[in-house]
Amino acid sequence: MYSSNSSSPMSALECERSLALDEQYVPILQLWILRLLLKCNGVESFVRERRFGDVAVAEFLGIEARGPDEYSPEWAMHELTAKMSALEAARPVFPEEAVVARNMRTLSRRLSLSPVEADILHFAVLQHIQAQLSEALSMVGELVRASLVRLLSVCLGYTESEVQRALSNTGRLSRSALLEVDDAKPYPFGHKVDLIQGFAEAMSMEHDDLFELFRFSFCRAREPELSLEDFPHLAADVRVLRPYLEQACRHEGHGVNILLHGVPGSGKTQFVGALAKAVGAQLMEVPCETPLGKPRAGHDRFESLRFAQTLLHGAGRHILLFDEVEDVFYATRGKGRFGGNASGIKGWVNRLLESNTVPVVWVTNCLEHIDPAYRRRFDYVLRMDHPPSSVRRRVLERELQSLPVSESFRERVACHPGVSVATLRRAVRVAVTAADVDTSIQYEPALSQVLSGSLQASDTAPLKLHERTLATGYRLDLLNSTADLGALAEGIVREGSGRVCLSGPPGTGKSEFARHVSRLMDRPCRVTRASDLLSPYVGMSEKNIARAFAEAAADGAVLVLDEADSFLRCRKRAQRSWEVTQVNEMLTALEAFDGVLFASTNLMDDLDEAVQRRFDVCVRLDFLKPVQVRELLNGLSKQLGIELTPRAMETVAHLPSLTPGDFAAALRGSKLCRPRSQDELVARLVDYSSFKAGTAPRPVGFIQ
Repeated sequence: MYSSNSSSPMSALECERSLALDEQYVPILQLWILRLLLKCNGVESFVRERRFGDVAVAEFLGIEARGPDEYSPEWAMHELTAKMSALEAARPVFPEEAVVARNMRTLSRRLSLSPVEADILHFAVLQHIQAQLSEALSMVGELVRASLVRLLSVCLGYTESEVQRALSNTGRLSRSALLEVDDAKPYPFGHKVDLIQGFAEAMSMEHDDLFELFRFSFCRAREPELSLEDFPHLAADVRVLRPYLEQACRHEGHGVNILLHGVPGSGKTQFVGALAKAVGAQLMEVPCETPLGKPRAGHDRFESLRFAQTLLHGAGRHILLFDEVEDVFYATRGKGRFGGNASGIKGWVNRLLESNTVPVVWVTNCLEHIDPAYRRRFDYVLRMDHPPSSVRRRVLERELQSLPVSESFRERVACHPGVSVATLRRAVRVAVTAADVDTSIQYEPALSQVLSGSLQASDTAPLKLHERTLATGYRLDLLNSTADLGALAEGIVREGSGRVCLSGPPGTGKSEFARHVSRLMDRPCRVTRASDLLSPYVGMSEKNIARAFAEAAADGAVLVLDEADSFLRCRKRAQRSWEVTQVNEMLTALEAFDGVLFASTNLMDDLDEAVQRRFDVCVRLDFLKPVQVRELLNGLSKQLGIELTPRAMETVAHLPSLTPGDFAAALRGSKLCRPRSQDELVARLVDYSSFKAGTAPRPVGFIQ
């Protein structure tokens, strides 16, 4: 064999593989190659003065290679011409039983391709998987659309007008995204004609069904592990989405697109699966990776979506899932056709969103990265945050099943807003695996350790390993309030909204009452402090205030404004204009907010005079009454195992300024330094009271 400048000779193994793959195609491939050489100007690169330009192509054509002394261009041309004449007379056709041919027939029937469209696609697939045909095409040189049309006309035997119609942007090949002609500038055939990624390789392999054939482009999504019953917090959305998607699947309406966004781990993909199952549709997914695990570029994923739309149209009830949308719509990603979406194809994407016949659910973790021009194209936009505690508790019980963990641990996990279903599943898998290997590992500490690490990585408060609470628990009757807190909580739950101002000394239970109401409503509780809102930069505080209210409204959360006096201070005392602007922004947001809001303050007199009418109810929580002190002290002493004499009980009961927070502090302090007697316990409570009263602590030795 003689090497050539254009390519090195194929190895024996490569020749064997090529022949094994294309053996039934040899006659028609030989005819195409000869037409490319003799009728499309490829011969100039192939027939050289002293040798063939590519010996492997010559051998594939059945022309024996000669040494320099026996070779001549005239002999080479005679051999090529004679070979082509013989093949033209024989009229070879596509083989019937070859794998590629069978797959092509199946696809052509499904897409209703015309003969010329099917043959062009067949030709392009073989060019990808047959080395000699690819090499012969490269000898033709760079092509514009007109020369490409002529080349296909010559090779396939159709008129140029037939080929031109088949390659038009309105033809089935282009609309299906299977084949695309790049008109940016002249390219060799292999770059001029693009096939959807992975298509040629898939066509050369046996497959059980049509969907398996195109799993590189889209595939069946996994069966959901959750049902719509696991998303009661989205009942209002389901009430609209379910009939809308049922109608879309039944009549295949155009431009049905749903956008789901929210924090990672909130169950977006599971919700889509449950929704598709509820409407009786098969959920198909456009994968983010190739079958080999490599990431797919945005352009490739969009092309796969277009192809899936074409193939699934009229094939029964289907819904397409397009996950990780931010990797595709993100405007600042890579340039060019294989990058993100920054190459000026906004109009093309908008048309895609308007014309799809199979409903698409788009999922993203970051809505901000999607251009507003795209957001407006979606029929329904749903934000999904972490599910409420009742849903987390249901999933928790299913995941933990019979694991030996305490009820208090289960409750702490269920109530932690940062614990997602995905996080919990991973923690259970790690803990169970570790405990199977090392039997000394206890499930509860192991789960807490894994969960806390995941929570800290997402900038969320870690899960407490142990949590000590008073034996009395949380009781509204142990709060000294100017209003009936039980009736107030019932009213807020019943109405689903309310703006309440809670004032009083620290530790009287203001913020905890707000959390209590959020638990009754099974809503997340968002506590916002002055440090979260106030900024040294002009205008930023106002934006932070607006964002806090908007996020609470979007999540349906109970919003708690802690230290409200910091940003609702009387405007008459303001020394700078921006101080007035901040109060104005907060007052406007308060008036417009129709959710549940609590504002807590220790300095009611410092609030602006316009604040009070912005609230539905203003409640003061004061120091405990003696009867309440006795109840809390009794629970604390029992929990610490310390018996109190009646006189000691009365001494504490009549202290002037005790709060529920003082008893919680005493319980926490006992973990570090446990009181050894009733004298020490009472002395601590006396200290708490005296510090607030501004007096020195009294000796308590007389209470024996």
